[in-house]
Amino acid sequence: FFKKIFSAGSKTNAFEPKGQGFGTLVKERKAPIKVEPKVFFANERTFLAWLHTAIMLAGASIAIVAFADANPWSQLYGVILLPVSIAFIVYAMVQYTRRANMIRRKEPGPFEDTVGPTVLGILLMLSIVAQFSIKLYSMM
Repeated sequence: FFKKIFSAGSKTNAFEPKGQGFGTLVKERKAPIKVEPKVFFANERTFLAWLHTAIMLAGASIAIVAFADANPWSQLYGVILLPVSIAFIVYAMVQYTRRANMIRRKEPGPFEDTVGPTVLGILLMLSIVAQFSIKLYSMM
């Protein structure tokens, strides 16, 4: 048995069924896939978490604009942060609808997204750096 598996010059595979070419160990699913309600709820929880973050950013933006003095440089801090919060809201809505459609169609996935949070994090970081640089510029 081990000679057949580990033989270097052998062109056959011991685990492959004979006469069928390349086989697979994955069986085709014949029964319908049952999607549990917790999958829908997890998608909604993720959506609400993104919206919570976006609302916190928008609230900070509006508070900065409301409590800024007459100096237009002070109001610019809040104006810079508002498009970032809108980007968070748009991203949350797009991801929620994409995942909800995938769940409804019973697609296997992948459900994760690595590019979107990275882009939003960089956008938030750039807005904070822009606010800091504006503050330094206005002090000079």
